[in-house]
Amino acid sequence: MSSLPSITGEGRWRGISLVVVLALGQAAAAGIAAFATRDVFAAFRDASTALPALALGLVASAGLGIALLRFGERVVAEKVGQHYAASLRLKLFKHMTRVSARDLAERRSGALSLRFVGDLAAVRGWVSLGLARMISALIVLPAATGALFYMNPDLGIAAGVPIAIGLIVLVLAGPRLGPAHKRLRSRRARLAADMSERIPHAPELRLLGRVRTETRQMEDRTEKLIDAALERARGAALLRAIPDAISGVAAASVFFAALRSGAPGAEAAGALAAVGLMIQPMRDLAGVWDRQRAWRVAREKCTALLAVPKLTGADRVTGKPLPNQALRLGFEAVTAGALSNFSMTAEPGRKIAVIGPNGAGKSTLLSLAAGLELPANGSVTVGGRIATGLSARERRKLIALVGTRSPILAGSMRRALTMGANDRPDDAAITAQAEAYGLAHVMERIGGLDGKVSEAGRNLSAGEIRRVLLARAALSQPGLLLLDEPDDALDQDGPALVERMIHDCDATTIVVTHNLDLAAAMDEIWVIEDGELTEAGDPAGDIIPRFIQRQDTMSRISAKPPARSHPVCH
Repeated sequence: MSSLPSITGEGRWRGISLVVVLALGQAAAAGIAAFATRDVFAAFRDASTALPALALGLVASAGLGIALLRFGERVVAEKVGQHYAASLRLKLFKHMTRVSARDLAERRSGALSLRFVGDLAAVRGWVSLGLARMISALIVLPAATGALFYMNPDLGIAAGVPIAIGLIVLVLAGPRLGPAHKRLRSRRARLAADMSERIPHAPELRLLGRVRTETRQMEDRTEKLIDAALERARGAALLRAIPDAISGVAAASVFFAALRSGAPGAEAAGALAAVGLMIQPMRDLAGVWDRQRAWRVAREKCTALLAVPKLTGADRVTGKPLPNQALRLGFEAVTAGALSNFSMTAEPGRKIAVIGPNGAGKSTLLSLAAGLELPANGSVTVGGRIATGLSARERRKLIALVGTRSPILAGSMRRALTMGANDRPDDAAITAQAEAYGLAHVMERIGGLDGKVSEAGRNLSAGEIRRVLLARAALSQPGLLLLDEPDDALDQDGPALVERMIHDCDATTIVVTHNLDLAAAMDEIWVIEDGELTEAGDPAGDIIPRFIQRQDTMSRISAKPPARSHPVCH
């Protein structure tokens, strides 16, 4: 299991060390300010004394110094926090690229997005606004207290006792924020997941008459989110109120001790100055608890995500680099998802159609071949190597997958067409391939190769997206071509386009299809039903008619007569 990056790793210890140095500077400035304040008030008592220019200068300089040191501390701490959040973000992303596609598909996209937004914000907040301020406060508070005792032990006790009590109350009350943060994060995650699921389909939801229902559900969950947020806010506000209350008690205690012991007014003034300088670090400590509780919840979620097992051998080179040519693909007693004890071999350069009913395991077969999933039992080999053992470079160079979830990222058309290409082709070659796959009118509409493609290709039709994916696969010149319903959403020219692509490519090809005419044009057919290989052979034989007959028989067996007649929709 992967662990979170070390906060002090990757050179971040230097920034934390600088925070410590800046905090020591603040502590020294606070002590100077307290003693200089005492000397200024001492001058009030002795009218014959010259203007205490040095003491006044020290008071001003100490205040300016504290401000500059605190500014520097905040900037350095923010840099450390941002750097740590970036390190964790990259680790989470890289881990997700190495997990099973099935494991990833089981998680809601909104909840996953929250890991990279809300949770990482909590992580950054703990490092930059929590940990750094805690370091500063734990240095400044003892130093200021020491200066008080050195100035006048009685006044030091008078101020120190209330402040110590306040710190104890903070320590005892802080953990109570934990459950509130968990509830807030849970409700925020659920709402984020719901919204990310529904927003892309908002117009269709209106068509389905679901707007009122979905709105009520959003309102209900929003109210619960607000309740959780207010609960956390009340707890955080209570913590931040403690230092303000303690400051008044500590000031009154100093006055009382000074009057009772007859301490000089100058020393009382210096003690009050020290108390005033201690209040801000106490406020920082109050905020530290809030940040620490949020960090603990975010850390648990990020650790759980990193605990998702990686594919065995993912991106690990386990043999000599494979040549960029048609590859042998082997399945040996493979069990995964719906597939059960599947064994077959695709010889180099063979064009194989995989047919079968929905849910039979055909798409799982392609994921296994691409190394995106690990079989529960058995082995999948590409060119004699375990599929998940190919390096990232080999996988990009040798395998092209056109699936139902193949990514199209926001960017230029050039980028959409060349993602995964071995050697970046020139614009002329890209344009020629795009036109060969019927994208000439799309290029004209969006402005050529530099034209912008929206996230997930939302400014393209379903058929245009499929043509982009096919052109991309052709440009990649793979040794293993994996196609999942490649003619889906295409017009009447689609099957012929796919067939031409398959036969023009030298790669070993596995095409999952419900188009039996396309399947009949391949070199071989594998029939998968209920997760098992039921037939395999030459399309020229009776394999397709037998499959059709079995499916018709199953349809008649599973069909149930209606319990009563229903009106027919005309």
